[in-house]
Amino acid sequence: MDDALLTELYKDIPKLGTGSPLVIRQVFEKLDLPPDPTILDIGCATGLTSIELARISGGSIVSLDINQTYLDILKERAAAQRVLDRITIVNQDMHSMHFERGSFDVIWAENIIFGLGIKNALKSWGTLLKQEGYIVFSIIVRMEETAPEEARRYWERVYPSVKSHTEIQDIIQSQGYRVIDTHLVPTEETMDYCYKPLEKRIKELREIYGANREFIAYLALNQEEIDIVRKYGSDFYGSVFYILKY
Repeated sequence: MDDALLTELYKDIPKLGTGSPLVIRQVFEKLDLPPDPTILDIGCATGLTSIELARISGGSIVSLDINQTYLDILKERAAAQRVLDRITIVNQDMHSMHFERGSFDVIWAENIIFGLGIKNALKSWGTLLKQEGYIVFSIIVRMEETAPEEARRYWERVYPSVKSHTEIQDIIQSQGYRVIDTHLVPTEETMDYCYKPLEKRIKELREIYGANREFIAYLALNQEEIDIVRKYGSDFYGSVFYILKY
């Protein structure tokens, strides 16, 4: 898939992935942090999470992504929100980050840990934490073993490594971490900040790129996810935040 087309699809969506500013605040309030914490936002995309963290934390945010167009949008939005002075923008691959050991009070990663694998991510991220630091990540979780066939078929096709809460906890504990808390993302928050704007954009791009079969198929896959979430909510598969400490 052409990266430029993917950027065209996602660049104006308020939140690339599950959640909302309200959810970010609710999760952040569960952390016991020092004044002026340093937070690494991995896979920050266009920056809604980084901007909200800068606003509520009083600290410094390092916003990391590999898509420069997204980072340019983040910079523009952060300036408009008057928090750019507390955000450092880094164009870097999350698979090969270069930071000093013990750099961060919080490593925050929404909807991207499946790309690394939970075990591999926790191994590599742990060295970047300060003492008493937190890892906060969100991931799609299999909530019920008896999901409707339609929902099960979709999520296991798109996220073949999707796991239950118990399986995720076992991996976390195997890497020496404790689960401090979890937070289920309400479906309506994701619908308002991601899926409804994305659905509108899909309709627009179908008219523009109707002859591009590969892209049209990709748009259909995105629409299928919206339809599944609208129909089943988070009853069977849901996005969950995990808050971890060593």
